Amino acid sequence: MKRSPQGERWRRLDNTAKIFPVIASKSLSSVFRISATLKEEIDPGTLQTALEEVLPEFEGFSVRLGRGFFWYYFEHNKRMPVIERETTYPCKYIDPRSSHQFLFRVSYYDRRINLEVFHAVTDGLGAVNFLKALVYRYLDLKKGWKSEHNFSQKISPDISMNVEDSYVRNYKKTEKRKYSSKSAYHIKGEPLPLDEENILHGYMGLKELKEAGKRYNVSITKFLTAALIWSIYEEFLEKKASHAPIGISIPINLRTFFDSKTMANFFAVTLIEYLSDGKDHTFPEILKTVSSQMDHNITKERMEEVISYNVSNEKKWYLRVVPLFVKWGAINYVFRKNDKAYTMTLSNIGPIDVLEEYREDVERFHMLIGVSNRQPVKCAVCSYGGEVVVTFTSVFQDTRLQDRFFDFLQSEGVPVKTESNGVPEKRDDKGMYPQIRYDQEKMKQIANVFYGLMIFMSFILGIINYATYSGSMWSVIAIGLMAYAVITVRYSLLHHSNLGAKLLMQTAAAEALWVAIDYSNGYSGWSVNYGIPSTILFADLSVVFLILVNRMNWQSYFMYQIAITVFSFIPLIFWAAGLITRPPLTIVAVTLTVILLAVTILLGDRSVKNELKRRFHI
Repeated sequence: MKRSPQGERWRRLDNTAKIFPVIASKSLSSVFRISATLKEEIDPGTLQTALEEVLPEFEGFSVRLGRGFFWYYFEHNKRMPVIERETTYPCKYIDPRSSHQFLFRVSYYDRRINLEVFHAVTDGLGAVNFLKALVYRYLDLKKGWKSEHNFSQKISPDISMNVEDSYVRNYKKTEKRKYSSKSAYHIKGEPLPLDEENILHGYMGLKELKEAGKRYNVSITKFLTAALIWSIYEEFLEKKASHAPIGISIPINLRTFFDSKTMANFFAVTLIEYLSDGKDHTFPEILKTVSSQMDHNITKERMEEVISYNVSNEKKWYLRVVPLFVKWGAINYVFRKNDKAYTMTLSNIGPIDVLEEYREDVERFHMLIGVSNRQPVKCAVCSYGGEVVVTFTSVFQDTRLQDRFFDFLQSEGVPVKTESNGVPEKRDDKGMYPQIRYDQEKMKQIANVFYGLMIFMSFILGIINYATYSGSMWSVIAIGLMAYAVITVRYSLLHHSNLGAKLLMQTAAAEALWVAIDYSNGYSGWSVNYGIPSTILFADLSVVFLILVNRMNWQSYFMYQIAITVFSFIPLIFWAAGLITRPPLTIVAVTLTVILLAVTILLGDRSVKNELKRRFHI
């Protein structure tokens, strides 16, 4: 078996990136967007060419997600992503098993180029560098500039190809700073239908915002954080006492404290809290508390404590050797416990600059953050030139918080112009977002109707069988077949998983079905003597077929071949327990399975060793 160019290079996820594949879901996408609005309408063909030329220079983006036994990992992805016209709401979940298995997507709409990134790949700074390179190359192509104006001269190669884990490099044993797990105040409101999303931008002058902060002797981030807490305090708490503090999560770029040029994640989160005790608090009072906490929390020493806490857990050998499926449950539990401490997130990525020769072509940048069930409203800030853009993403039908926040800025002498995506109303809609017409996701609705019908029919058949019982549990066969149909629809037709995963699921379901049918007919043992071994043989041949027809990416099926081999030993246990009375087919199934795995290992040579190393790295 020849060495596969697809996925031949792999690397570990950085310390923070290890969390995101575990917690990510459609309700917690862990996706953010950086977009650039140009002066002219986007040409999709030129943008696709620009992406194809830029991507090879960014190793951190040219990856797909692999699932090992102990950790997820990145492996090189030699496919090429395809740009698309924006047709969905921003920051939706990026399924690693679709979109050519890339963990980012590039879309366009009117004059805007959107880069949406799964947070396991990089943080805001890494995404900005990639987007800037993409915009540079796009404008080069549009202007017909020669190779001397190539993007590689503008984005330093030592940055674009640097994917080191700066958490581990800057780790030193120190006092560990744990995350708060006490519950914060959570904003509630009337949710939008389906997966609609409310986007509201506020445009303001950098000069005016700086002057507002200067009057209180604070930075822009401190001023905006206090303004956000003040708006929640006024609008939702109505200046009354609260049993839980308002907690604002603020991501901190660690590159400002440590020597790092990595394109991987290198940020930490600090929590800023304010508890209303029922007194008539003032904005200066809140700002003073916010400023004091940020001065105390955002220092190199405190960031070292955060790094120490995160990395020390990863270094513990007894945690590293825990299988991924166990880590999955533990990490989800810890994350959701800690996430209770945040009311919402405010991320200020700071100023974004472009080279002088491109400034007249770029109008502005936007940053958006995907929301979650726990944080249904989030806020992101970026600036370009003399303009600051504050963007709220929300799943609520109202804009109470946003309006209160921007009204407060206006009262502080900061004029604000707003723009929305037209959800839920057309107010401030400037036509820069697509008008999305959902068909209620017909496929999912049909599937849900199908599931409900199967459950209803199973119940009815069970009642009929019970009422007319004459020695035969015929309903078990019917219910088993319907359950198998549901599994087929849910995991094989509607799921984007690897074909090997679908085969494994179908195999397990079929084996359970044979046993159920056998038992419903008085159990003669044919299910374990012939049904299960035959299913294993079918799975063996299917995996071999998948490897042969997809030789360039055969590693995708290797782990499923190992899993089937493990499954094949289960009938031997049944035989030893006396459940199998006719073992020839079981012996054939086990022998053939082991032989096929051995042949794959021998032909795979170094590729198999590399595959096992990344799958089982700790």
